[in-house]
Amino acid sequence: MGNLITLAALFVAKVTDNALSTTKTILVQRSRWILAGIAVIISDFIYFWITKRVVSADSEIAILVVAFAGGVGCSLACFINEKLSKDRIYVNVIMSDDLEEMKHFRDFLAKHHITNVAADSYTLDWDAKTISITAYPETKAESRLINDYIARSSTKFKRVVQPT
Repeated sequence: MGNLITLAALFVAKVTDNALSTTKTILVQRSRWILAGIAVIISDFIYFWITKRVVSADSEIAILVVAFAGGVGCSLACFINEKLSKDRIYVNVIMSDDLEEMKHFRDFLAKHHITNVAADSYTLDWDAKTISITAYPETKAESRLINDYIARSSTKFKRVVQPT
C-alpha cells in the first residue's frame, strides 16, 4: 500500500512538474519573464524531489509512472493554455479566378460581420478581372466560418493565412 501511495505522489508531482515546465515556455513566449522564472524555480524543486525518489525506489514501475505523468502534465498545460488564451487573429488573403464566387464570399463575410477588404485583381493569365479579399476574423468562431465556407465550396481558392 505504501508503494502505491509513493507512485501516486510521484505521478502527481511529475504532472505538476511538466505542467509548470510547459507553462514556463508559454510565459517566455508571452514575455512574462518573472512568472516564467517562478515556474522554473518550482518546477526544478519538484524535478529534483522526483529524481531523488525515483533513484531511491530502484523500480522500473516508478520510472514508467513518472514518464507517463510527464506526458499528461505537458498535455494538461497545453489544454489549459488553449482554453484560457485569447482568440488569435489571423489575416486571411483569399483569391480565386471565379469573380462571382468571390462576390458571394464577400457577401458571406459581410453577412457574418467579419471585417474584410475586397480589391480588384486579375486572373493568373491576365485575361479577366476578379477580386481578392483580405479578411480579418476576430474570433476563433469567425475563423471557423471562413474555414467551413472554403471547405464546402466547389470553387478553388488560393488562401494565405498570417497570424497578427
